[in-house]
Amino acid sequence: MSYPPYLSRPAPASPLPLYAACGVFTACALVSLVFALVNWNGDGQARSLAGVIGIVLSGRITGNIDFGISATMTVACTTFTLAPLLLARLAFARWALVFIGAVVTVYYLYAVGYLVSHDAVRLAGVPAVAALMWGGATVLAMLPPTTRALRRMR
Repeated sequence: MSYPPYLSRPAPASPLPLYAACGVFTACALVSLVFALVNWNGDGQARSLAGVIGIVLSGRITGNIDFGISATMTVACTTFTLAPLLLARLAFARWALVFIGAVVTVYYLYAVGYLVSHDAVRLAGVPAVAALMWGGATVLAMLPPTTRALRRMR
């Protein structure tokens, strides 16, 4: 059975998943940048300090919070740079954002476990929410509709 030509072509891919992934990664970067800037001097509240990337590991590496502030600002600025490149449909930006998102999500899950195991359960909410945000952005970037939107399948 033969189909007419207009039925044999797949529907054009919607760019909405690509826009959503870019928006969520931008929101994650903005939250990370806020965590870094609020705790710049080291006198921030303990809850916001728990959201700084690498703060749980900073005592073992350098002994101060500068390592965590630097890591958080690096992640935020890199994400801010790669998100518009994702909108430009550059595939390497997607994979770079997926890698960054996966590493940050794993760190935040580690931070939640570390805080809970060291009797700081009241502080574990901030990294838990951040892990959900970064993990959601990573999963959204990996979805097949995002791949189709990135490839401009028509």
